[in-house]
Amino acid sequence: MTTANWVFAALLVLQGHFAASYLVPLDGEAQEEFGGLLAWLWPWSDGDGGLMGQLAVGGNLPLAGLFLAMTSATLFVCGALAAVEIGVPFGWWRFLAGGGAVLSLTLMAGFFGATKLLPMILAVAVLWAVATNWLQPPG
Repeated sequence: MTTANWVFAALLVLQGHFAASYLVPLDGEAQEEFGGLLAWLWPWSDGDGGLMGQLAVGGNLPLAGLFLAMTSATLFVCGALAAVEIGVPFGWWRFLAGGGAVLSLTLMAGFFGATKLLPMILAVAVLWAVATNWLQPPG
């Protein structure tokens, strides 16, 4: 197993975290934790809004965003497992990672804000890896 496979799998798990954290948006107090850095690692906050609706702590989450977040997170985690051949065939990594990245970009664009930039940049990096078939089979 190459180090690149493990690093890429970690990137996909991080992307899955960014998508899944949609389920628990930060409240105002939590956004200020660690000098405001937590908001950059947990990109969803109370009051985030956009084309798909508005998030509220303890409120109903916009359904389109919920679907995109959970599907994207699932695809990213399965893509990570495929990248290191744990229970998912390696050949599936491109479909899983690419699908997760497209859905993640759609989700982040639907609620665009400064804290969505890091997940969007990383999703573009994942798409580049998919387009160039960057990841090599473990061996």
